[in-house]
Amino acid sequence: MKKTLLAVLVILLTIACHKESSTPADSFEAVFEAGGDFAAVNRSEEVIAEEQSSETINDVEFNCTTRTLRVQDGAGGQSGFPLFNPNASVVYPGSLLQGKSLNQATPDVIAVKRAGGTISIDVVDGNIQPSFSVDEIKKSTVSTAANNIIANSTGVVPANFEFSYDFVSSKREMALKMRADYETKFTEIESSLSFSSDREYNRMLVQLNQSFYTLSFDIPTSLDELFAPEVKPEDLARYVGPGNPATYISDVTYGRIYYMLIESTSSETEMNARVEGSFSGLVVGGSGEVEYNQLSQLENIKVKVFAFGGEAGSTIRTIGVSDLSTIVDLLAESSDITTGKPVSYVVRSVYDNQIVSVQLNTEYDVKECTPTMTVGAPPYTAHWAGLSTTFGPIGAAFTLKGTEFILVNRAGDQYMISDVGSLKGPYSIDELGDGPCPFSSIGAACNLEGNDYEQATIMIFDETGTKYTYMLDNGRWLNVENITQLANGTSPFNLSGVGAMSFRTKDNLGPSTRVMFNKDGTLWTIYNNNPQSFSSPKNLNQLFSSYNFPSGMDGVGASIGFDIGDDHFYIFFDKTGRKYTIYGNVNGQGNRYIGPFSI
Repeated sequence: MKKTLLAVLVILLTIACHKESSTPADSFEAVFEAGGDFAAVNRSEEVIAEEQSSETINDVEFNCTTRTLRVQDGAGGQSGFPLFNPNASVVYPGSLLQGKSLNQATPDVIAVKRAGGTISIDVVDGNIQPSFSVDEIKKSTVSTAANNIIANSTGVVPANFEFSYDFVSSKREMALKMRADYETKFTEIESSLSFSSDREYNRMLVQLNQSFYTLSFDIPTSLDELFAPEVKPEDLARYVGPGNPATYISDVTYGRIYYMLIESTSSETEMNARVEGSFSGLVVGGSGEVEYNQLSQLENIKVKVFAFGGEAGSTIRTIGVSDLSTIVDLLAESSDITTGKPVSYVVRSVYDNQIVSVQLNTEYDVKECTPTMTVGAPPYTAHWAGLSTTFGPIGAAFTLKGTEFILVNRAGDQYMISDVGSLKGPYSIDELGDGPCPFSSIGAACNLEGNDYEQATIMIFDETGTKYTYMLDNGRWLNVENITQLANGTSPFNLSGVGAMSFRTKDNLGPSTRVMFNKDGTLWTIYNNNPQSFSSPKNLNQLFSSYNFPSGMDGVGASIGFDIGDDHFYIFFDKTGRKYTIYGNVNGQGNRYIGPFSI
């Protein structure tokens, strides 16, 4: 009987042991298998709602479509997880993290005793100690390793700026561009890059990242290289389970990073050109130079900066047009290797050492608006509706041949080519002729031959209206002259400068006349080139004897004179560059004004 009871007891113990061995806590492999793998990241974009509306923007009617997008993307991967808190205590090479928390501002740790490991730097600069081994991986020992490596470095930092920019229409879209979960990690930076609400702004997110160096944790080839001998599977099971895989940080990149939210009422086209021109030199030359004068041309500009790393430490600023040079000061700081902060980190799975990514899901609205053609505007100009929003206000204009017009933005550095119902561009003013334009900005222009001649001679004033040059039909630029060279210095606008010009007449034998306006756009004079002379200046209501200048027009900022058949017409743009009026023989009923029309 005793033998029988003993046999039953042995069987029961065997069964019990077998049951225990099937629980996840009995082996490291079982624990990690229970945690599972990371699901593949989906990247997709779909329209889940669409709404039509009509809006008035800068006095122009627009048909607008608002689409609600459901977007899926990934964070992490080869480019790493962004870090908005340089003091995050859990971010260091070798740190063990819970996989389900990777989207959090500060991920959750796996707090178990660790084995030793080796930390190394990726900069090859003659450092006699580019790696450092520690007996146990933890925050304090890894900091010691990092300090030893950096102390023996030459201090030379590669000039590898990364520059990117995107238009953003909502905070959720901005979070996606920053590879941050909107509900968690993005909250650390949201208040610093808040959206202004005092105007209707176009918004662009600029990201500038300068990597100083990367510290790496040697990839473990076995679990013995991750955990101390006394760590048991049940110790890990408290942190790892279904949907919560075990991960570790393999690489941490140190440097400095700047997120800039640029808001402006200028067009997206102009913002795109200004931002590209301002920051592209960072990537090409790596010098930290910013052409901030480009940004100062934008209307109602606000720049909100979130920065950390570098000598400035953690910086939050709002920058207006009056102090854009502070951006230059930030980027011009010396790249001292000791001032680098952790800006991103790469995470790998403990289970298979693969780099992991996590899913980002968000929804946001995107509004697209197209202008409704201005009622009453002729076919030569009707398609200009909305141009001030997409290209920018008009600051100068002239004809080429036939019905081709050149429209120069108010900043004076870009132009569009307009023909009946079509627009091409924008182009740089350096593409107007054969070689760069002598001026950095065009203030006024006029085709001296009108639009009926095969050859064109273009007279161009700079932005001050006090210097001019000519562009010949073959694209050759002539020497720059001072306004006092015209008519022996008798121009009534020698002091104020010329702000607009338009073609008036052309004699087959050579003499021509043009209308010139002062810089304020309130007075005009007729210039005759043979013999050279100026008429007495008059106000705008005296342009044409039968009609006053239209109300609602704020002076003249640009103008075009052109012929259609036997009729001569003028287009006058106001000083804002957002409105124009036309004068001439409209519908065969005699000369009169029509408009103003919105651009």
